[in-house]
Amino acid sequence: MQRKDNYEQWRQDWRARFLSQDKAALQRNLPWLSLRDETLVVRYFIWDVAIDLRTGEMTAPISLALYDEMNIFTRLWYSKPGAVAAGEMVPFAQLRHASPYAPAFQRGNLETLAAAFSGRAAALERGLVALGGRKLTGGDVAYEVDAFPDFPVAVRFWDGDEEFPAQVNLLFDRNATDLIHVESVVTIASQLQAHLERLCLKAPLEGSCRAKRD
Repeated sequence: MQRKDNYEQWRQDWRARFLSQDKAALQRNLPWLSLRDETLVVRYFIWDVAIDLRTGEMTAPISLALYDEMNIFTRLWYSKPGAVAAGEMVPFAQLRHASPYAPAFQRGNLETLAAAFSGRAAALERGLVALGGRKLTGGDVAYEVDAFPDFPVAVRFWDGDEEFPAQVNLLFDRNATDLIHVESVVTIASQLQAHLERLCLKAPLEGSCRAKRD
């Protein structure tokens, strides 16, 4: 109960922060934002998320988890004016301010994602395509998806065999932590996995991420 109360307090605090922001300045800084029917519309992965300009509440075509809301609010709050992508993709550990989080990211994000799709490379590919992924070279599966229109994430996956476990790497733009708080890069990675698993399980034609083998 206490955790639920803390989550709700977090939502209220971040809604208040959002409502305090200069929306015209936000649009100048993030020109991919749009105003529509008393809402600010944020493109998040493949979904348009509308934030009510009077209450800060979010509505979306999917059910948003707390960490999805966190990603969106922190993207709006922490972006530095004039910050732009460098156009160079690097591993998480090479991002500015990321090194203290790198061991936990390896265990909690990379190893978890690799294990979730071990033996399920085709299901992973279907999920990445469903998220609007652009095919890359290298790895058994390699795609780039956009968490936000200016925030790409590259996924490179090597399936395991009898000798080696599956491995995955996630790459981000070198300037990613100018665009969002470094801890939110971690939650973007975790929600990417959550949405990949949900999309794979959405309909039988898309295949099951939990099938033993594709």
